[in-house]
Amino acid sequence: MFEPLKETVALLKTYGDKMPEEIHLQLQDKLPERWENNKRLCLRVAENAAPLQAAEAAILRNKCQ
Repeated sequence: MFEPLKETVALLKTYGDKMPEEIHLQLQDKLPERWENNKRLCLRVAENAAPLQAAEAAILRNKCQ
C-alpha cells in the first residue's frame, strides 16, 4: 500500500532532497498500522449500519406497495 510513497521518497533522495527521519519512521511503522486500524473500523461501521439500511429498505418497500 505504501510502496509508491516509499519509492517517491527514494526518488527525491536521489535528487538530493532529504526527508526528515520522522517521514521514514511513519512509512515503516505508524502509517501501515493506522491504515489497518482504519480498515477494521470501516468494517465495524459497515456491520453496524447494515441492519439500519435493511430496516430503511423495508420501510421504503412497504411504502411503495
